Amino acid sequence: MNILLVMIGGGLGSACRYLFSLLAMKWFGNHFPLGTLGVNLSGCFLIGLGFSLAGRNLLSPPIRLLFMTGFLGGLTTFSTYALESANFMGSQLPGALVNIAANNLGGLALVLLGLWLGKTI
Repeated sequence: MNILLVMIGGGLGSACRYLFSLLAMKWFGNHFPLGTLGVNLSGCFLIGLGFSLAGRNLLSPPIRLLFMTGFLGGLTTFSTYALESANFMGSQLPGALVNIAANNLGGLALVLLGLWLGKTI
């Protein structure tokens, strides 16, 4: 049963990542990987929030598997972020540095915000 929850969540998260990336390219173009940045930052916030809520026993173990392991695992993508950053390094070093800083520093800040919010609500 657990593996099924992770698979369902992962499939939904991956589909959301794909749709988010398509919308980001349509609205903002493909000059900067805003789709990947957007899903990674939102995933960071949501995992902080989910972890905090789970620590207060507000998320059941099956929901944690479905949402945190499955959905957020499918939604976020470290490998695409690394590839996009590496591609930028060849032609646009400033863009690569912005992407790296935004994903890492922004991600950490949003995890902390999610943790705080989960303790506050």
